Amino acid sequence: MKSRYLIAAMTVAMAMTAPLAAAAETFDIRMTGQSRNSLRGDRFVIPTYHVNFVTSQQATSVVSIGARTRLAMVLQGVDQATMRRLADEAYADLRRQMEAAGLTVIGAEEARAMTEAAGLERMPNNIDVAGIGPGITVGSSIRRGWVTVGPEAAPAIRGVGSMGNSVMRIGAFGALGGFNRTPNSAGLVAFAPALTLDFVRMQAARGGMFGNTASTSGQVGFGVLMTPSITAQKPVGRMNTGTPGQFGPRADVFTQTPFAELVQGGAAVRAGASFADDVDENYQAVVRARGDAVVVNLPVWEGLVRDAYRDYNAAIVAAIVAQQ
Repeated sequence: MKSRYLIAAMTVAMAMTAPLAAAAETFDIRMTGQSRNSLRGDRFVIPTYHVNFVTSQQATSVVSIGARTRLAMVLQGVDQATMRRLADEAYADLRRQMEAAGLTVIGAEEARAMTEAAGLERMPNNIDVAGIGPGITVGSSIRRGWVTVGPEAAPAIRGVGSMGNSVMRIGAFGALGGFNRTPNSAGLVAFAPALTLDFVRMQAARGGMFGNTASTSGQVGFGVLMTPSITAQKPVGRMNTGTPGQFGPRADVFTQTPFAELVQGGAAVRAGASFADDVDENYQAVVRARGDAVVVNLPVWEGLVRDAYRDYNAAIVAAIVAQQ
């Protein structure tokens, strides 16, 4: 009976048709949390524009040794060159939208010089890649792996817009404080967008009449996540802390547009998708690493990314204009 519960819990019902074409999507993104003082200014500098692509997810549910389950799903069909190109586009689109709204945006070269003067550390090779790391699950957990890239004109910066743990995200609150040490900071506002794009919605839960069943499920879906927040800073001159702030989408926003096909068992992940172990040639137990592949239709997926960054940027501009 217990095995029947476990088998039923590990079954993920998912029906997707191969996407052929997609009309433009509208992502209803509304910003919240902004500080009036941190966004009010005469000039704006964008030191970086992180685009965080979620590339893997793992759902784990544990009730007991006999009732536990894990499901992993991995994005496939998108290379780093495509991600970098889309980050360039997102950054250029934000600049265009801000200028169209009558906001003064500092040029890329001057922004780069100010970022260096502020002492901010760039990510090596303008990229951060993280798989699903190991961990202990008590109850249920959802873990993610990701790729973060920045535009060539405004490279990725450590400590800003990170997909890391909550402590790292809290630390990003004052990460732009170095702009207080830069010259000509009067009337300046610095902010660092952090657009996060997901490809699946996963759940892990425990249930049953006696709470003795473990279940995991996943549904392919393209969406914009509400975290991490956009970090902002209004410098007030040397030897002062300035006015830091954070704002971002008030909720995750997903679309129902099909953009990929699911291939069960078609991908590998860093952490195991199964609790069973294999024994290697040295008689050491190794956790099996496998997962379901979400293979994208690249033109459709790219179209959704462009729709997402345009609406995300429009929400940023609306938030800034509202505070002037």
